[in-house]
Amino acid sequence: MSNNAVVLDGVSKCFRLTMDRPLSLKEAWTRLRPSSGRRFRRVSSEQFWALQDVSLAVPRGSMYGLVGRNGSGKSSLLRIMAGIYRPSEGRVSVQGRTSALLELGAGFHPALTGRENIYLNASVLGVPKVQIEDRVEQIIQFAGLEEFIDSPVKIYSSGMYVRLGFAVAVHVDPEVLIVDEVVAVGDEEFQLRCFGHLEMLRAQGVTIVLVSHDLGMLRANCDQMAWLNRGKLAAAGDPQDVVNAYLDTIDTEAAASVGHRSRLDAQGHSPLHITSLEFLDEAGNRPKSFATGDPLIVRIHYCASAPIQDPVFSLGFYNHNNLHLAGPRSVVGGFRPGKVHGTGWVEYHLHRIPFRTGTFHVNAAVQDSQASFLYDRRAREFWLQISGEPDPQANGLLSLDGDWQVGS
Repeated sequence: MSNNAVVLDGVSKCFRLTMDRPLSLKEAWTRLRPSSGRRFRRVSSEQFWALQDVSLAVPRGSMYGLVGRNGSGKSSLLRIMAGIYRPSEGRVSVQGRTSALLELGAGFHPALTGRENIYLNASVLGVPKVQIEDRVEQIIQFAGLEEFIDSPVKIYSSGMYVRLGFAVAVHVDPEVLIVDEVVAVGDEEFQLRCFGHLEMLRAQGVTIVLVSHDLGMLRANCDQMAWLNRGKLAAAGDPQDVVNAYLDTIDTEAAASVGHRSRLDAQGHSPLHITSLEFLDEAGNRPKSFATGDPLIVRIHYCASAPIQDPVFSLGFYNHNNLHLAGPRSVVGGFRPGKVHGTGWVEYHLHRIPFRTGTFHVNAAVQDSQASFLYDRRAREFWLQISGEPDPQANGLLSLDGDWQVGS
């Protein structure tokens, strides 16, 4: 038996995009009648390649993540794995019973009740009726829809659809489970329950292929990942490496879109580089971690091969999902470093760390005095650890330094 549950070899998928298609039978008929007075237009079409030459292997019993922008081909790839689409080119092999949760309401009949749809959906997946009857109460309890299970699903909200669909998909003994981003529609409590159940299935040897925009979750839970970019496989392998490559491309394109072009000398090199970052406490020590509320000094080391007047330094603090939490820039506070040449450093003093417990990456960049050219940028190379016991009374991403008062 192969060690891989899913193998794709040179898979491509082509769709035909049709232009000037008649929107109704009446419109199609009047176009054909000579007496209609309308100029006959031949329906034209063009090819659109959603996937191009994608090859990857998903190890048996692993959790495999797929990332990429909207429209990059992730959902098309999942549909090929699930057997919904046939590849236009290439070969796909899936070993074991496959259960898929790909879009809201897929496989449900709106006029049937939730209970009836459980039987319908499970039977489509090839599950015997006796086995469904043994699991139906577990499915209803997991979905948390006891009050509505005998109502037609057409009255269900999107979150209720997801609860029922996911509950069915994970309770029919799948060997390969394919899950699209639809789980994100559920509330936080249900998402935690979902991922807890996914971990249990993985421990039982179930292969899980998962699409999500939650990069932190994928990086922490997936054994391997792949990044699709405009229908092509851009990277595959270690989750950390794949996420970094994906985010580096996004950052580079975002910087170019706002005019942050690199400034190079005659030899094609930047005259100013950021060489490293240090995280220091007030005594100048470098502790392995900090706590919420501690003071923090971020020291940016640079090397300038030529004199540069008043460059602008900036930092970016990001959480595990690449959410930009803060971005201090030296020019905002009126700070001017003067003329820099050779090696040196500048510091940013944060009087109180507002971030709650977790791991954060800190990006650093330096531009010219007008902030129109980018000399250098270092992304996802420097990590800040905030330790301590999470405060059960606290909410949100940040701990604000404020006071409460009462009046009458």
